[in-house]
Amino acid sequence: MSRKSGIGHEASLKRKAEEKLESYRKKIHMKNQAEEKAAEQFRMRLKNKQDEMKLEGDLRRSQRACQQLDAQKNIQVPREAWYWLRLEEETEEDEEEKEQDEDEYKSEDLSVLEKLQILTSYLREEHLYCIWCGTAYEDKEDLSSNCPGPTSADHD
Repeated sequence: MSRKSGIGHEASLKRKAEEKLESYRKKIHMKNQAEEKAAEQFRMRLKNKQDEMKLEGDLRRSQRACQQLDAQKNIQVPREAWYWLRLEEETEEDEEEKEQDEDEYKSEDLSVLEKLQILTSYLREEHLYCIWCGTAYEDKEDLSSNCPGPTSADHD
C-alpha cells in the first residue's frame, strides 16, 4: 500500500515541478516582453526627441535665413513676429511688446512643424530659397527643377 501512495506522490511532485517550471517560464517570457516593450518605447521617445530637436534646429535656420533675406530686400518688419529669430539682448519693454505681438498672431497655436512648413513655404515663394539645399534659386522654374522638394525628407 505504501508503494502505491509513493508512486502517486512522485507523479504529483513531478506534475507540481512541471507546473512551477511552466509558471517560471511564463514569468520570464512576460518579463522579457515587458523589457522589450520598455526598450522600444525608450527608442521611440529618443527618436521623437531627436526629431523634435531637428525640427527646432531647422526652424531656427529658417528664421535666420528669413531675417537675412528679408533684410537684403529692405524688409524692416517680419511678416509674422516669429518669422525672425528673437535677439537675446532685447530689453524687457521690447519683450513685453513682442509678447503682445505674439498674442495677435497666435503663434503659440502653431506647432514647430507647422511654423517650419509655413516659413519654408514663405522662403520658397518670396525668396526662392530652400534651407535644405542652402540655395537661393534664379526663378520658380530653377527652384522646381533643381530642388528635390519643400521638406527635409525630400532632401535625404
